[in-house]
Amino acid sequence: MGKRLVSVGKPCLLLAMMWAGLGAAQNTHGVAGDAAHPAGVLTANYVKTGLYVISGAGGNSVLRLSANGLLVVDGNHAENFDELRRKIRRLNEQPVRVVVNTDHLEEHTGTNAQFLAAGARILGQQNEKALLESYNPPGGKIAPPTDTFDREQKLAFGPVEVQLHHFGNGRTSADTVVYFPDLKVIAVGDLYAASPNPDYAAGGSLVGWGAALGEVLKLDFTVAVPGRGDAVPRAELEGLKAKIDTVVARGRVLVSSGVGKDKLMAGLKTDDPGLDLKFSPEQVDGFYRELAAVERSQR
Repeated sequence: MGKRLVSVGKPCLLLAMMWAGLGAAQNTHGVAGDAAHPAGVLTANYVKTGLYVISGAGGNSVLRLSANGLLVVDGNHAENFDELRRKIRRLNEQPVRVVVNTDHLEEHTGTNAQFLAAGARILGQQNEKALLESYNPPGGKIAPPTDTFDREQKLAFGPVEVQLHHFGNGRTSADTVVYFPDLKVIAVGDLYAASPNPDYAAGGSLVGWGAALGEVLKLDFTVAVPGRGDAVPRAELEGLKAKIDTVVARGRVLVSSGVGKDKLMAGLKTDDPGLDLKFSPEQVDGFYRELAAVERSQR
């Protein structure tokens, strides 16, 4: 699919079609915390001019300010909506126009329904809708994106440009990175983690993860905001890619030499590159299958 530029905030036919309903009444009722995901205190931290990270229970939400309304990258669990909205309003009272999901998982999408009720649009990679149909998290079914993209989409909030990219499968098949070119900041969701955790049932791939990071690193940025934890410099993503590439290369050698699935993880020697893999038996199965598929394709 070709690149699309969507202008947010100025009256135009495309705006009227795509962003209809932005004037909907604000929903003032949150969802109470539950035992699985108790509501927690969130903290707002300055990253660069016009960009904040709101973190705490659930994970990180990135807030981009503009005179034409606000963009949020990732929400939180549903029970944290009221606290998240309070933090946003303390920083800026403009309405949230767009919420971008970096994948379908509940810690990022649990507040989709409340943001929709408050007048926002939800954007996600096109595979997200299908993943959500079969996803049954503890907090209940997740409201799907109102709008989707394939590989790339650009949004314009007046002079503020925001780029959405899908560089292939890593954590899931619907991974989205959000690039703020004027600030040289990128929100990478779960693609940055000390312990990469591909969800093979959702199309995740450790083989694809390194390749996706390679595409991310072609962008001009100095700061990356992960789905949880502190923002990190570009060098941290470079280091993670190198570690994943080392482990995948070792895995390919092991599989091509006939090492069985039961011996795979021991043979990888992940302590050497410093990659903390905590794979379940199902993830070992998935990793072995994709390594075997790569080797078959090279014959």
